[in-house]
Amino acid sequence: QVLTTRNNNKNFDGLLSISSDTNNIDGVDAATIQQLLDNHNIDVEDTHSKMTLQEAHSHKLKGLPLPPNNIDTSQYTIRMNTWNRNEQLLLSINHHAKCEGVAEIQIIWCDTQNDPPDSILHHPSGKVKIERHHVNSLNERFKIVLDTPTVAILSLDDDVLRPCEALDAAFVRWMRHPERMVGFDVRTHVVESNNDHGDGMKNSNNNNNNNKESNTKTEGAATATGTTNWKYGYLSTTEKSNSYSLTLPRASFLHKDYLDLYIMAMPRPIYLYVAQHFECEDIAMSFFVSSLTGGRPPLITDYWAVKSMVKLYSEKKISGGKDHKSARDKCVDHFAQLLGVKEDGEWGPLQTADLIHYDEDRMFGYGAEPEDWDDIDELSMSSGRLEEFVLSMKELKVKSNKDQLKWLTRKKTETMKEAKKVGMIEKTEEWEERWKSGGDET
Repeated sequence: QVLTTRNNNKNFDGLLSISSDTNNIDGVDAATIQQLLDNHNIDVEDTHSKMTLQEAHSHKLKGLPLPPNNIDTSQYTIRMNTWNRNEQLLLSINHHAKCEGVAEIQIIWCDTQNDPPDSILHHPSGKVKIERHHVNSLNERFKIVLDTPTVAILSLDDDVLRPCEALDAAFVRWMRHPERMVGFDVRTHVVESNNDHGDGMKNSNNNNNNNKESNTKTEGAATATGTTNWKYGYLSTTEKSNSYSLTLPRASFLHKDYLDLYIMAMPRPIYLYVAQHFECEDIAMSFFVSSLTGGRPPLITDYWAVKSMVKLYSEKKISGGKDHKSARDKCVDHFAQLLGVKEDGEWGPLQTADLIHYDEDRMFGYGAEPEDWDDIDELSMSSGRLEEFVLSMKELKVKSNKDQLKWLTRKKTETMKEAKKVGMIEKTEEWEERWKSGGDET
């Protein structure tokens, strides 16, 4: 049935007026849905979910346990989200295509008015495929149109680079926990009791849980006297509290089934909000996977790998407007409720975990359920590349902190070499010459 009424209603609560157990669009404004259809921000087939959350919780991830000596234990598929940033996109492709662990790079292309440039369409690496979408929405980054050669997906934004070694570190961690999301970016949710009148905001980790046998905490203290509001904790809040509860798909490993489940089972109010407002898909995916894994937070790769990020410069900022923080606060609170990971949720509460565990060895063992490279048998790896990599991590771990930092600096320098040369690394001499002196002619 085609809806014919329309208006400019962009009320958040109107899109989030149903509970997660119904998982359909009852109560969602019909005119808003029609507007999204008219603007090609959603497919008509996606206005309703194809699977309930209960069914998603019963789903068994395909291909597990991972078979030895198989592509799924040696390589992964990059799915890169992009929009109107072809220079950044090409720089990212050029770098990541050199990584031996990358089997294929799928570019999610939602621009129906323009084609990718030839340099991307016919990339010399032979690893690049363009996945064309007729819908323009951040949900589309999780909609698999082309089949992927691997079950491991590395979800990436087009302006984020990391050394190939950092990607391998996260990939090895993911292979040992393929049912989890393994990320590089850490964020947290902050809990405010409705009875606190604005004075009770706290990170959900601060509940005096001193159980040394587990570094994950559950939220319960704020529910003794009433309900809670959850808010978004940026990196500064997260690092200050030394705890986190979510990661961002701008750089995360996850099983390909989670992308399909997102499209099919994500509560439609969440799906529609992302389609309408072009934000919060990262919060949605992180909470979604946590919901499907018992409320556990995503796993994080080693601290050195987290800090290895190279950010490509862009004049056009996708986020950061004056209403960005308040919107993300609402996303965290409403999404958590709809996905059942709040204190009284069916699949919650969402746990937080410590970030740094050992002051004397901060470069390794970061985030929930830390692992020691010494406990990983390099001979269990399915490729010579990964076998050598595990050995190299064991060697790096025993070096002095000074030598570890020198190694990391060298890897970051190699990663940014091409981008720096063309002035795409902010605050470098090349960047100053290109962007501050009026020397750019592009």
